[in-house]
Amino acid sequence: MKIKLLFFSLLLSGATFSQLSFEANGKYLFNSTWLINKNISDQGAEQDYDMAWSSNYGAGFTIYFGSVGLGVEGLFGNFKGAYSGEIKSLVGTYKYTSNVDLNLSQIPIFLKFKGDKGGFIELGAQMNSISKATYTMEGDVLAVSTLYNPFLSNPADVSSKYSKSYLSAIMGFGANIKPKNFPLGILIGARLQYGFQDAKGVDAFGRDVNGSSYQTQERTMPISGGMYAGITYTISTKKDKRDNSKK
Repeated sequence: MKIKLLFFSLLLSGATFSQLSFEANGKYLFNSTWLINKNISDQGAEQDYDMAWSSNYGAGFTIYFGSVGLGVEGLFGNFKGAYSGEIKSLVGTYKYTSNVDLNLSQIPIFLKFKGDKGGFIELGAQMNSISKATYTMEGDVLAVSTLYNPFLSNPADVSSKYSKSYLSAIMGFGANIKPKNFPLGILIGARLQYGFQDAKGVDAFGRDVNGSSYQTQERTMPISGGMYAGITYTISTKKDKRDNSKK
């Protein structure tokens, strides 16, 4: 309740002492993405995390009350988790790489605090909806599949193993670079995301990450960090006459 009161007091104070403005933007995001689960982390060289890259695109809208804004976006794209490792057996060592590609949509809602020169900080939450999940393995696939991989197909649809949706926290910073008194600007920034709800899913071999292969139930936490760029269009209300009289 105190957080809500603080939020509305910030908006009201901004509306009282500063002008109202509206900002629309289109953006493209490029991220390093990870699907972290303790059941995978505990497997040593047999299951290691690898670097994965994902991208998103979409549009958003922010209403500013002075220097404080409330923004919402609609983003579409993917989120990947990548793995690598090796399996030792009596007949040799088998190396592999694998990944899970999540098709998803994202709706971030955030507070945005901007400075006089176009810089800003954003804090908020994001709803993530998974529409499809695809698992792929490469390397000594046939040998590894015989021992571990439960699928006859490669790639395999593992959508049923993942949550339909999960929430994440977001934090970012950047700048809206535009000439004074000109509505169009160039948007650049960086954003971090941390999933605080379980996305569930599969391990590096495509098995249920909380299935019979594991003794404990552990959360899968989607984590990402990356850069974004875009274009903004800003509409400002007219300044108060008292401000003009001071010139």
